[in-house]
Amino acid sequence: MIENSIYMTVDVEEWFHTNWFNVPEVIDEHYDSVYPKSDVVKTTKQLVDTFDSYDINATFFVLGETAERYPEIMEILKSCEHEIACHGWYHNKKYDNIEDFKNDILKFKNEIYSDAKGFRFPNFSYSSEKFKFILKEGFKYDSSIVPCLNIPSWYGSYKSSTKPYNLNFDGGLSLTEFPMSVLPYIRLPGAGGWFFRNVGYHWTKNVVKYSLKKTGYGMIYIHPWEISDSNPDIKDIKFHVFRNTGHKTLNNLKKLIETFSGNEFLTISDGLNLERNAR
Repeated sequence: MIENSIYMTVDVEEWFHTNWFNVPEVIDEHYDSVYPKSDVVKTTKQLVDTFDSYDINATFFVLGETAERYPEIMEILKSCEHEIACHGWYHNKKYDNIEDFKNDILKFKNEIYSDAKGFRFPNFSYSSEKFKFILKEGFKYDSSIVPCLNIPSWYGSYKSSTKPYNLNFDGGLSLTEFPMSVLPYIRLPGAGGWFFRNVGYHWTKNVVKYSLKKTGYGMIYIHPWEISDSNPDIKDIKFHVFRNTGHKTLNNLKKLIETFSGNEFLTISDGLNLERNAR
């Protein structure tokens, strides 16, 4: 890993790909059970343009169902120098059957992008069997483990390393785990997402700052819908879910990039010295 580097990561998904509210209930009641269109193409392009304006590199973890719905997303990403990685196919599917998961990953490789080296599990919902399968399918690294206290309840692996390490499997096989940044020592999350919007810029800045000192890198994450001014105003969705989304989050993201302008922003593959295929 290249020391003192920043890894800007984007989970390319839509506003209803979340655990913060009962998605099926909201879609059934307010959208007649039909998932609405969103401005994810526009906001993904905004993020690409923002990163390009600062001449920084980023890693885009693309959700298969979103890329299928909006083919323009892949056209945008393939036309730039940022890394394209995999975010699985469905975001909110529980995958009680491992074969369904396997089939969806093969679908992503066959229909969306075959050269992805990196993987991030939706909702950070991983398992040893899933890790072994993505390794078998040629993925070189994962970035799903959040080495923090169990906050919120669906992720958090307090005893995991805060630095990149190998997940070792039978037969001498290993997958590189590139963990999300957390506040060292007390192991609190906050390098993006809900914490960036609700706790604020200074919290995320400090998570990244102290991660750099402790681990040699900082990882930031963002979703396109977080910079959208078109998120729904629905009483069944609590105010904190979309709090500060839109131009405020975009401006804070720019501020964060400027704060760490003295550090090199790399794709994860570049940080791990993995060769990326030409597109």
